Amino acid sequence: MLAGVSLLLIPSQETSRTNMRLLAIVLAIVGVSLGETIPEARMMGGTNAAWGQFGSAVSITTPFLLHCGGVIYHPQHVLTSAQCVLNAQNRLIDPYWLSIIAGDIALSPIGARRQTRRVTQIYVHPQFNVFTRENDVALLRLDAPFVLPSNTIDFARRTNRTIPTGTACQLAGWGASSTGTPATVNVLQRFLPIAVNDRDICNNPAMHAGRVLESMICAGNTATSTGAAPCTGNLGTGLYCNRQLVGILSFGLNCGAANDPPVFTQVRNYERWLLQQLSNTPGLAPNWTPGVL
Repeated sequence: MLAGVSLLLIPSQETSRTNMRLLAIVLAIVGVSLGETIPEARMMGGTNAAWGQFGSAVSITTPFLLHCGGVIYHPQHVLTSAQCVLNAQNRLIDPYWLSIIAGDIALSPIGARRQTRRVTQIYVHPQFNVFTRENDVALLRLDAPFVLPSNTIDFARRTNRTIPTGTACQLAGWGASSTGTPATVNVLQRFLPIAVNDRDICNNPAMHAGRVLESMICAGNTATSTGAAPCTGNLGTGLYCNRQLVGILSFGLNCGAANDPPVFTQVRNYERWLLQQLSNTPGLAPNWTPGVL
């Protein structure tokens, strides 16, 4: 039985055939034929998200990367990874090229609840380090606020508390489900369970070898490979613990490979800087580059 779907049983001699016809109709609606099994969803999987389940998650279209994720920080501002707004030469891209999709769990076709915005200003943390990924955070100002309240759009609730090791969290986005070339993003928003790791374990020489700083959170697969992990196209995607945003994906997009757990910029460390940018009128100059190259 499909979750959220019930079938009416009709008491007659035609019950069996009638129920089969009803089942065929339901499966056709969700795109599954009677000859198919419903595929296991991973993010390299994950599970398909429900409408409004991750109302703050957005999709960012950029011509310089396959795809990026982001989170609604404020009705007119989106939080993402600094990597998502730089080109191959580590120069700031023109905001004109960025498009934000919110309120729709499917990238295609366009849903009636979707709200699309353009970016007018980009703010990158001035100490972003392209090598270590320290301070990997950027804030995007939109051409108009999202229309709220909405059943499928909301800004992220955040926490100032330290997230204990072992906390069960969720990663939600549309990233690719493989490392293949060319990799394509998932059309439907998906989420996967992901547990917070001890930083010392992630800094093991066989893993991230000291790269995971106090301003970061390491979560997900460690010494063993797994089929549930973020792949290409998930940069900037949000990590949610107890329904609160705690991080945005920075590196470790491993597609389930062992010894390469995902690492997130810890949002609580940047609240003061982020709040300052909300009233910061001028954006960064064209072709701006990080101070550490």
